[in-house]
Amino acid sequence: MNVLEIVLPVLVMIVVGMLCRKWKILTRDGINNMKVLVTNVMLPVAIFHALATAEYNKETGILILIMFVMLVVSFGLGFLLKPFLKGTYQKYLPFMVSVYEGGLMAYPLYTSLCGSENLSRIAVLDIAGLLFGFSVYMGMLGQVENGEKIDVKKLFFSALKTPAFIASILGIIAGLSKVILAVLDSPFGGVYQSVENILTTSVTAIILLVVGYSMELNAKLLKPCIATIILRVLLQTVMIAGVLVAVHYLVGDDRLVNLAIISYMSAPATFSMQTFMKDEEGSAYVSTTNSMYCLVSILVYIIMAVTIY
Repeated sequence: MNVLEIVLPVLVMIVVGMLCRKWKILTRDGINNMKVLVTNVMLPVAIFHALATAEYNKETGILILIMFVMLVVSFGLGFLLKPFLKGTYQKYLPFMVSVYEGGLMAYPLYTSLCGSENLSRIAVLDIAGLLFGFSVYMGMLGQVENGEKIDVKKLFFSALKTPAFIASILGIIAGLSKVILAVLDSPFGGVYQSVENILTTSVTAIILLVVGYSMELNAKLLKPCIATIILRVLLQTVMIAGVLVAVHYLVGDDRLVNLAIISYMSAPATFSMQTFMKDEEGSAYVSTTNSMYCLVSILVYIIMAVTIY
């Protein structure tokens, strides 16, 4: 029932998105407008608040560094794995084997297992994902979708103009200075939370709606989606082992942190990737693969739950 409580709302919104396309309740232009709203307003606000209210210390810095190095390595290895995925979707493989869906999948599964009071254990792992994801990752995705060669200079300036990346930097600065925490403790705190809530409450539902709208269950997609899932599982198994070893030697052995790492790195690629994609065929492949990968996350959760309890 705990798993259903976490996963069913996600699946319901994905199905709603699929039905919106089938019944023509929403148009492609409408979905594209939703993507613009999410990427330019809702998501940046949510990222800023998450990073501005995070706890920062020496241990946090080491964990962020370890995760950032791991993301760069796994993303790079994704390019080496491209020959294993033939056809149109090959160009998306590096993006599909790296970066994780924390908020919609890893966070709720982990808190169900270890308690909401330990949410910070997994949230800190996502900081590196936010920084990498909304700079190098999304920037290169845009270049790949446009058929451009990877241009580092263009990538750098593109990141500086990306609202989500700007929000990440400002959020970390606010978190280190504790300015938002001070605001929350002040009489103005209730006003701040009300504004933040109304701007971000719908972001999860909209992202999942976009994922569902783009998703297609057909024989043509099944083979590349399954191949991508297998490649991601194999690569992430190696990456999890490497991160656990690094954390053990540099931070220390902590069961809650170990479970956070396994939960986080067993999640599918970020769902917000959908809001940055323009190609319909590629979007269908990404949506279908991520939706199917949720089964892997649930299986890992069940194994951890059985092992612990």
